[in-house]
Amino acid sequence: MKVLIVDDEKHVREAIRYFVPWEKHQIAGIFEATNGQEAMLIMQEEQPAVVFTDMRMPLMDGAELLEWLHGNYPGTKTIVISGYQDFNYVKPAIVYGGTDYLLKPLNSRQLIAAAEHAFKLWREEEAERQQTCSRNIQLNVLRPLYWDKMLSDLVAGHASFKELKPALHEELGMPEQAAVCRAAVISLQHSDGRLLQRFHGDVGLTSFVLANVCNEVIAAEQSGYAFRSWQAGADIVMLFWADVPEAEAQLQRINESVRAVYGVQMDIGLSGVCSFPEGLQSAFRQAREGLSERNLLQREGRIHLYREQREGSGSAKDYVLEGLPEKLGLAVLSGDPERMQQVIGEWGERLGGLPVLTESSLMHQQEQICAVLQRWCPEAEIVIESCYDAEGLFSIRSWQNQLKALLQRLSRGGSSTPDSRLVQEIREYLEVNYASDMTLQHIAERFFISRENVSRKFKQISGGNLSDYLTALRIGKAKTLLRNTSLRLSQISGLVGYEDEKYFSRVFKKATGLTPREYRKQ
Repeated sequence: MKVLIVDDEKHVREAIRYFVPWEKHQIAGIFEATNGQEAMLIMQEEQPAVVFTDMRMPLMDGAELLEWLHGNYPGTKTIVISGYQDFNYVKPAIVYGGTDYLLKPLNSRQLIAAAEHAFKLWREEEAERQQTCSRNIQLNVLRPLYWDKMLSDLVAGHASFKELKPALHEELGMPEQAAVCRAAVISLQHSDGRLLQRFHGDVGLTSFVLANVCNEVIAAEQSGYAFRSWQAGADIVMLFWADVPEAEAQLQRINESVRAVYGVQMDIGLSGVCSFPEGLQSAFRQAREGLSERNLLQREGRIHLYREQREGSGSAKDYVLEGLPEKLGLAVLSGDPERMQQVIGEWGERLGGLPVLTESSLMHQQEQICAVLQRWCPEAEIVIESCYDAEGLFSIRSWQNQLKALLQRLSRGGSSTPDSRLVQEIREYLEVNYASDMTLQHIAERFFISRENVSRKFKQISGGNLSDYLTALRIGKAKTLLRNTSLRLSQISGLVGYEDEKYFSRVFKKATGLTPREYRKQ
């Protein structure tokens, strides 16, 4: 708390300094001014909580200063000191909220009582302001979550548009007479994954950042709103209810923004024009189909429009699959890795020769391959990921190489041991729950194993301590938040599992050699 003493008489200022027990009330700074104009400058620079002011001063008197304080710093407490028992001087103190009016010569007891009263009032109001600020922060955090849930339910047909309409108009800027709409979707799971990699695979954080980028474009123009989807098949949904014909151009600008900041582009599915609000569900379905039925072999354009009929897509899938699962199955039964690789090579050649290869078709084929390989190695964990090149486009060569590497691993009997599977499960659990209070005992109970065994097995398989792994994981998440958000350090420390901001800063510096602030600045 800071204090300002305003009086053109030096001995009055010195008396106030002498009598008030500043240290008792933890006053951080005492400033002086000889008139209202000087006081205004100090207020703007230091923003003191309490002002002692004379009424009759040169250049700008106490009445003018009180009026200015009331308009610019209404939370400041003022104690008026005057040598004149005149209502003309008392009146401004009453009108502009002075806490006390003292007459010269000053009485030490009255001065101390007035100061302590002002300090007490300011601290009480400051505590209330802090509580209000904290509540507002919580509401600001919950507000996007509320709209994520409500709009996800709306496009899925689980919420009433009539009930949401007033809030959509008031909070999100939806025109009351909106009659048409379009929907667009982004799926982080089915994209090239490079944006996810920038955020260490954290889908929640990536979705949060991406929704903000989208809203910088569309919500700023009040043409729609982007939200994180609670429905399958999409991580981000954008609803356009104004300037609907310009939706594609806005999506292009969003992709340019993402590329400018993160060096990647996103594949976005876009619906046709639908009636509003009756066609919301259709628009959402069309946007998802536009994304899932996009041509992976297409090298131009990342906005994928919904097409009611996609010529050749069905026959292409049938053509590609014809005989290949059986061939792979026979190759697997033979146990000949070279023969298996030949089938995979043939499969890739057929894919590359297609005019259209949709994502849904590729997913279906990968399921067929996994089913065949799972019969060969029932205990093995078999995962086939979509493969993309440096431009974020599907790469058949990378896809073939991935399958060949998988076959080599399976042919060597590369299924994991029970201990390695346990350690992998612990890692996956920590990836999801790193922000929670995580102790060795908690993990031991979660995986039905003793604390000693958890520690020993983790170190044996991974080569490092579990506590060091968790710390590195948390620090990695904190780095991502420091680089890509403007959240306060207290918020970031809580988000990565440290309730004490100072302790978080010490751990961060020990791990990186920099404080969180230094890291963000760098």
